[in-house]
Amino acid sequence: MEANSTIRIKSIQANRVYQVNNGYAYKDSKGKIHDCKLKFGEAVINDGIFLQYMMKHGMKVKQDSSQDFIVLKFKFNVQADDEHEDEISTSELRKMYYENGCEIIYHTYDKKTGEVISSKTIKYRMLYRTPGKAKEGSCIFIREDLLKPARKYLTMNLYKKMPDEGAKIVEMSAYSTLITASAADFVHIPLDNILIVEDKKVATELPALAVKVDDEKHCFVQEYDKYPIENTLWDGMGLIDESIFPDNMEGFIYCRSHFFKSCLFRGNIQQYFKDFYKTEYENVTVKDMFGNIMKISDIKVIVTDNSIKWLKFKDLMGDTPKKAYEYYKKFMLKDGEQFAIVKSAHKSKYGNLQRSSYQINNSLPTTDPEVLRRIAQTSIDYYDNMIKDTDAFINHLRMNTSSYSIDRILVALYERNPDIQYTEFFKEKKSDILCKFKRKRLMMGKLLQEGDNLTICGNPISLLMLVTGQDYLNEECFTSRRDGIECYTTRFEDGECLAGFRSPHNSPNNIVHLINKYSDPIQKYFPKLGDNVIIINGIGTDVQSRLNGQDLDSDSCFVTNQPDIVVLAKKAYMEYHTIVNEIPLKGSSVYRKDMTSYAMMDNKIAAGQDDVGSSSNVAQLALSYYYDIMYHTGEQNKELRDVFVICSVLAQVAIDSAKRSFDVSVGDELRRLKKVAQNINTANNESCGRTEKVKYPVFYAEIQCEKQKKKVERLKRQNQLNKEAAELLGEEYREELLSIMEKNRRAKYKCPMELLSSYIDHDVLDSRVNKDYQRKTIHLKDVFKFPTADMKKMKNYSIVLKRAKSFDSRMSKLDANEKNYPEMASFTFEDFLKKIQHLQIDQSLMRFLISAAFNGESHMQNRLLEMLYAYNSALFLSSFFGKNDENDAGKHA
Repeated sequence: MEANSTIRIKSIQANRVYQVNNGYAYKDSKGKIHDCKLKFGEAVINDGIFLQYMMKHGMKVKQDSSQDFIVLKFKFNVQADDEHEDEISTSELRKMYYENGCEIIYHTYDKKTGEVISSKTIKYRMLYRTPGKAKEGSCIFIREDLLKPARKYLTMNLYKKMPDEGAKIVEMSAYSTLITASAADFVHIPLDNILIVEDKKVATELPALAVKVDDEKHCFVQEYDKYPIENTLWDGMGLIDESIFPDNMEGFIYCRSHFFKSCLFRGNIQQYFKDFYKTEYENVTVKDMFGNIMKISDIKVIVTDNSIKWLKFKDLMGDTPKKAYEYYKKFMLKDGEQFAIVKSAHKSKYGNLQRSSYQINNSLPTTDPEVLRRIAQTSIDYYDNMIKDTDAFINHLRMNTSSYSIDRILVALYERNPDIQYTEFFKEKKSDILCKFKRKRLMMGKLLQEGDNLTICGNPISLLMLVTGQDYLNEECFTSRRDGIECYTTRFEDGECLAGFRSPHNSPNNIVHLINKYSDPIQKYFPKLGDNVIIINGIGTDVQSRLNGQDLDSDSCFVTNQPDIVVLAKKAYMEYHTIVNEIPLKGSSVYRKDMTSYAMMDNKIAAGQDDVGSSSNVAQLALSYYYDIMYHTGEQNKELRDVFVICSVLAQVAIDSAKRSFDVSVGDELRRLKKVAQNINTANNESCGRTEKVKYPVFYAEIQCEKQKKKVERLKRQNQLNKEAAELLGEEYREELLSIMEKNRRAKYKCPMELLSSYIDHDVLDSRVNKDYQRKTIHLKDVFKFPTADMKKMKNYSIVLKRAKSFDSRMSKLDANEKNYPEMASFTFEDFLKKIQHLQIDQSLMRFLISAAFNGESHMQNRLLEMLYAYNSALFLSSFFGKNDENDAGKHA
């Protein structure tokens, strides 16, 4: 199979399968009764180790599609009614299909009559879901006869060896799916060239806020003046020698294989060994953590035990670590010792700028108007420059174009003839794009700053020192200091002070103050890490707890040198103590090795699907109230501080829920904490003399309203919400937002994000001012060669319009919030492009169709232009006058 191929499969709601298979019917708006029919969505299985295997072992593919897999979605709300009294719940349906499998009936229809001419039934069984998909309620089912070989391969045959009682199905579900990750490329690394060593932990005593649980399972915060905060030095990372690093990649490769994941950073590790051992280099041997002896000259990759997840199942692989390693090596040798490269380093699409988030901005410890104005200024200047300068606007579009967007067409038209900018068509498109950028980006907290998202590496010289038997705690690249953490990145200058933020980010206690320090050993042995990697010192620091559970398996950190943010980062690091998670894990596994237990596990995980977002929401409310009270009183409110501190930990607990179980109910705790925060806010409103009962800041209400709108749209797409209910629900949130905005005109919250949003709203130019900077207006006929004949009589004209309308309808049904949206949108576009590719579209018809697009509705206009441009970009552009042409319409009639 070719590299980077993707196989399309069908997705479907589990409740719809149940309804169809059990003979459900429904009434339409006219009272006519119809049988329920299956409604398939689109999904993909991306190229990776697992797909490569299945393609060679029984998987059937036709035109890049396969019916051997389906995605079954258990994400809906079913309410029994008089008509469907026997409807069942999501959890019951998952249990039924996990235990018994499900049957899908595929019909072939007569194209003319629409009647069924043949049918086939395929029985599917539950195979896997990734930790992320478990929270969404999506699961991959496989054709029944392929289940055993697929499961055996996924689990290295460990599923068969698991005991019936106390089975580690949580861990098995999380780590067996590592080979299903989408691969950008593959790399062959013999295990005989991989040195595995034990990771090391190092603690340092610093002030801390420990989040614990009481006897009632409620979280509380305990303060410590000195607390041993621990880092795992190389948690999830490794080193890879320059000699085998892919030529076409930068900095690192994040690799996955069977029960293995590690972020491998590029370095001259063999050169280090040569320099250290000198004349003894060729004869030196070392032992790995399993007692295997390796020649130092054979080592191409170094990882720690935290990268090898199969150790969690060593009891199934021969009891001892040594036997477990032999089991793993035998399996890997048979499979070709291949590793999927999931990602590598890449720069921001905004050049030297990168987007922050409202969570970051609302945690900055200040309400100083001048400071916040300066923080907003980069975004204001960027936006205003796009209005004043069309070249700047076009450069922005170049950063954001996709294979099917109107953006790339605007770019191409402007490059052909800059006069296009003076047409109403271009001005309207520009105004719409800028308006959305302001409202849905800048005012939602996605402010631009000098900086980037840098992938975190931990003490690589120290790891080399461990391998060579030196004192790895004295690497002498960095020093430990109280006012910040030293780091190394070529993205910024030596000696620069920086601010760092990792997601999930919910409090000023998660901000890290960094001091960039160029180091001779790092520069010598890791000269090609590139500008998108940052080494952050983990020896004698609190970096991993500070960055809210940060590890080193490709975690990234938003890093900026914006002067005001750096000052605030230092203030936060010194004054807001580091948060430590002391919520205990639950005991041994309560699950059996059966599909009933798998259903129980996934029902529990899915039930907490919104906990990560909810923890952020509650934290933002508490932060907003906290800063508002501090503004009016000059005092910290420790109850509110405890709320956002606890939310920081609960966010991490929610993220890890698919891998391990903590002894706390995240959802219950978030509901309790929200009430605590709102009660304090009510008292504060009264003390501040606010007559209005203002519950939310405007920025928060707008973000929640936007999220609700997307949720309503998703439910409509999934046929879980009728049109009337959707409009009512949407209107309810709009009314609440209008009410909040009206009240807050008289009583604004004094919190960072509210103030920033206000500055953005009032200080940037209105997108309609676009016309003031382009007073010149020309007609489309001055740049476009309008046809004069009757277009409707032209062959293929109506067919193309019909295809564009269908394309628009299909695109509107895709969920832009789905992780695989770009692939699905691209597939949808390619499907419809194929449907017009065989049609004859000459210059005349092309001009007729473009003319129809200009005269059509804005949304359909985009879809039609996108298809025509992709059909033949040269033919499309030749329908417009070039910049060197004489743009006198009379001369081109």
